[in-house]
Amino acid sequence: MDPKPLSFPISRRSLLFTAGSVALTIPLLSACGSGDTDAKGSRSKKGTIAKDGVLTIGAAVSTSNVFPHNFNVFGSVALTIPLLSACGSGDTDAKGSRSKKGTIAKDGVLTIGAAVSTSNVFPHNFNVFGGGDSAPGNAMFWETLFRISSKDGMKLVPNLAKEVKYTSGGKVATYKLRDDVTWNDGKPFTSKDVAFTYGFIFGPPGQSTEKDFKWLAKPIETPDKHTVVVTYNEPQYTEDIPLSLYFPIYPEHIYSKVDHQNYVDKNPVGTGPGKLKSFAGQLIEIDIRDDYWGKKPKGVKTIKLVPAGTAGNIQSQITQGKVDWAEGGDPGVITSFLPMDKDHNGYNYYADGSTRGIILSTHSLPTSDVAVRKALRASVDMGVVAKAGGVGYTVPSVTGLDPVIYANMLKPEFKKPMAPDVEAAKKFLKDAGWTVQNGNLCKDGKEYPLQLTIRNDNPVEMATMPIVVSQWKDNLGINVKFTPLPKEVFDPAQAMGEYDMSLWTTNAAGGAFNAYTMYMQTKNYKLGDKKADGNYGRWKCSKEADEAIANLPKVPQDDIKEITRRRQILQQAVYDDAPYIPVQNSGTGGMYTTKKWSGLKKAEDVDYFPRASGYNNMIHTVNDFD
Repeated sequence: MDPKPLSFPISRRSLLFTAGSVALTIPLLSACGSGDTDAKGSRSKKGTIAKDGVLTIGAAVSTSNVFPHNFNVFGSVALTIPLLSACGSGDTDAKGSRSKKGTIAKDGVLTIGAAVSTSNVFPHNFNVFGGGDSAPGNAMFWETLFRISSKDGMKLVPNLAKEVKYTSGGKVATYKLRDDVTWNDGKPFTSKDVAFTYGFIFGPPGQSTEKDFKWLAKPIETPDKHTVVVTYNEPQYTEDIPLSLYFPIYPEHIYSKVDHQNYVDKNPVGTGPGKLKSFAGQLIEIDIRDDYWGKKPKGVKTIKLVPAGTAGNIQSQITQGKVDWAEGGDPGVITSFLPMDKDHNGYNYYADGSTRGIILSTHSLPTSDVAVRKALRASVDMGVVAKAGGVGYTVPSVTGLDPVIYANMLKPEFKKPMAPDVEAAKKFLKDAGWTVQNGNLCKDGKEYPLQLTIRNDNPVEMATMPIVVSQWKDNLGINVKFTPLPKEVFDPAQAMGEYDMSLWTTNAAGGAFNAYTMYMQTKNYKLGDKKADGNYGRWKCSKEADEAIANLPKVPQDDIKEITRRRQILQQAVYDDAPYIPVQNSGTGGMYTTKKWSGLKKAEDVDYFPRASGYNNMIHTVNDFD
C-alpha cells in the first residue's frame, strides 16, 4: 500500500488537552506503591496465590464493560482513559505501608484494573494519534525520546534518545538516539521513525498547528540512522518537555502506509516492553518482551488489564486477590477499602505538580469583574475541600502552584497554602458596587445568576465541589447552581466559553516549564475567537505577563534564574487578576493488595511518576513489582 499523504497536522496544544498530563482528558490512572498502612511502609506477609509472571490490572471502561480494540489515542475522539482524581497521600499508618507478606503464590501475572468509559468495554484500538477511543495499556507499547524527572521538572532523562543539543540560539535541536532499540516485530528503531512521527505532529514547514507560530523552518533531517535534526523558526529551548511527556514515537514502516489519523491499530508495534498477547472487550493480555532494550520487570511475565468497574466492585476484587492494583479510589478509600483486609490492602498517592482549579469566565459578567473573581476566591476554605477529598489532596498557593513541589519557583509571599478571608471577600464586592439579591449577584438593578459546571466522571470532585458551592452560600449569600455534565457536553461548552465557572486542570504536571504555559497564554485565545484552545477563561493578562510566558522558550534550560523570574511575573498576574480559583494540588492514587505482589517504591525513592498510565511511567512502575 502506498503511503497516504498527511493532509493536516495535529495541534500539539489540542492534543495535550485531549491526551495529556495531567489535566487532561486522558484519565489519570492511579499509582499503587509501597504506601500502605503500617509503620514500616511496606508489606511483609507472603501471598497465597502462586505467581506466574502475570500482572493483572483492573481498567475502567464504558458501561458496556468491553475494551475497544484500538490503541490509537490521537484521534478525533477523546481518550477513554478517564481522569481519575487523586484521593490520598497514601497510606494508613505512620510510614504509609503494610508489613505483612502476601498469601498468594506468584505466577508471573500482574492484574491491573483500568478505567474505561461507561460502557465498561475496552476499545480495540491502540493508536494514540487517531482512530477514535484508545484501549488502556498503550503505555507498555509506546515510548518517548525523553521522560521527565519527578524530582526535577526541568531535567530531561534519556529514554529512546541519549541526548539533545541546541544550537543557533535555540532554533536547532539535534537528537542522538539509542542504537540498541528494536520494535516488537524485530525491526530496528531509527531516526526515520522519529522524523516521521514529529513530521505529522509539527506539520510541513510553512504550515502551523498553532495560531501564532509556524513551527518548522525546514524539513526534519536525518543525517544518519541515529541522529535527528529539527530546525525551528524561533528558539524552542523548552520544546522537549511537552514532546517528552505527550508524543510517543511510532514505527515509520507501519504508519507511513496508513492514514494515521483514522487507522485502528489492533496489534501495536512499539519499542516498549509490551507485546499484545490477546484482546477481548474485558480482558487485555500483554506479554513482556525478552528482547526489550530497557530494564525488564523482575517477576512480571504477563500483564492483564480488566475493567475497574465501580469503586465498590474493584475494592472487592482487590481484596479477593483477583486484581493486584487499580486506579482511583473514592474519598472514603481509607475507611472503606483498607479495613477489608488490614494485612494486605493498601492505598498510595503521588503528587505530580498539577492543580485543579475553577476557571472563571473573564469575558462576561459577573465574573468579568475582577472584584467578583477575587471575592469568590477569598470566600472558600480549600482546606475543608482537601480534607473531604481524602488524604493526599493538598491546598495550593493562591497562584495555583504546589507550595512544596514549586517551592524554589514561587515568590516568597506566595509560598504558603491559600487561606480564606471572608471579610475581604465581602469588601471586594461592596467596593465594586455589587450586592446580593435573591441569592444572585446584583449591580445596577440587574441580577446575575452564577453556575459552576464540572465533568460528572470524577467521584471525588462530585463530592467536593458541592462543598465549594455551599461555602459561597454560607459566606456570601450567593446561590451558585452546581451542574455536573457528561464529557461530551462539558468539553465543547468549555471550549466555546459557554459557562460562568468550570473546573479544569489549571497547571500541568511536568515541572516549571509547563506550569501555566498551555492554560494562561493569551495567544491561546483571541477576543473574537469562538473556540479557545487552552485559555478557556479567555483571560487577557498584562502585556508584561504575556511576554514573560510567550518568550520563555527563548530562555536556555540551564538559565534557572531567568526562568524563575518570568514565572514569578505570571504568578503576580494570577494573584492580581484572579482568573481562576485554585482548588487542590493533584496527583495519582491507587488501591492495591500485597497478597501477590509487593515492592513498589515511595515517591521520594524514584525519579518518575508511579502510575498505571503515562508513557514511560507505567513501564518503570511495573518494574517495581516484586
